[in-house]
Amino acid sequence: MKNPRMPTFKHLDCGGAWAVLGIALLDLVLGEEVKLLALYAVGPVVASARGRPPAVVGTGLFAAVWATVLAYHDDVLTSPRAAVSLLAVAVVTAVATVAARIRQGHESGHAVMRDVAATAQDALAPSVPETAGPVHLAASYESAADAARIGGDFYEVVPVRGGVRVLMGDVQGKGLRAAGLAAALLGAFREYAAVSPSLDEVGVRLACALARRPDDERFATAVLAELTSDGRMTVLNYGHPAPLVVRAGGGVTWTEPDRPGMPLGLDALGDGRPGRHRGLLHDGDRVLFHTDGLAEARDEDGRFYPLGSHSGLLRDAPVERCLARMREDVHRHAAPCGADDSALLLLEFDGPAGAGGVLRGGAAQVPLRAAELGCDVCAVEDCPIAARLRA
Repeated sequence: MKNPRMPTFKHLDCGGAWAVLGIALLDLVLGEEVKLLALYAVGPVVASARGRPPAVVGTGLFAAVWATVLAYHDDVLTSPRAAVSLLAVAVVTAVATVAARIRQGHESGHAVMRDVAATAQDALAPSVPETAGPVHLAASYESAADAARIGGDFYEVVPVRGGVRVLMGDVQGKGLRAAGLAAALLGAFREYAAVSPSLDEVGVRLACALARRPDDERFATAVLAELTSDGRMTVLNYGHPAPLVVRAGGGVTWTEPDRPGMPLGLDALGDGRPGRHRGLLHDGDRVLFHTDGLAEARDEDGRFYPLGSHSGLLRDAPVERCLARMREDVHRHAAPCGADDSALLLLEFDGPAGAGGVLRGGAAQVPLRAAELGCDVCAVEDCPIAARLRA
């Protein structure tokens, strides 16, 4: 949304013109004893704050005309004071025109930066369709910084046969380097999520995408999820906040993994296998995927946002409205401290009612082999991912 500004014509700035008219009125009221001729230079100064260079020049001419008329009215047009005042208006107009041109150049550069940042952020947190497979969707991204800063939060939803696969993640750090890693992860997910036979393979592909990056000091937390049309949900957790299941019949369930999962990119520090959670969803159940900026929003007393107890905001309204209500609630909680970057993705399952509870068993995990994943030709040497797959 653009900032409101005083109307500006091509050759006259209305703010500067009103300033000139105000000085002229004051000059008439004060009479011949007080001369305000030098103050007419205020007009082009006001115009330079927002107007284009031609409008500043036009406002300066407008001010000079009024100064000449009032000097003639007060019978001082031929005096040295009038000459100096008109010269001051001319000099100030020239300086204000240069200032307006410089300001306009800076504004154009900032506009380009904002457009680039918005385009990059849209790639990391794209708009999602209203429906995909067996779910209704809504997403929300909010940055704690200004519009020219790019965060590291990202998400994506990819339909597959009989369901959808979801990615929600957060790259360590901010700025373009973090955005580059997030883009690498999103690219790998978009390519492999639609064709990989198992969710585990998608996770390995994401880990490989980071392993091939030259920056080995960055990592990302993430959750991968697969939801099928019969309500089966599998969540692979790589050190990320667990998604929250809001039951249609009441109550909430945290999809806590069976074991702590190592963030993507830290395979060399330990077992890179993710934590796992399996469950079943009823018709109307909702799942909230989020980054840590939501749960870690603090109030002025340092208390975290109570997501679990405020989960009722995610019921009894369309998913888009529910996310908007939660955003408003987080803003109230975090004011005046302000909230961190956060991404939210809310899914509503629209399919056959599941049996509820935790799913035991399920489809067997297909062993992943290094050769099948291309480890034999990958340029990364001493890769801990390949070592784990060969073990």
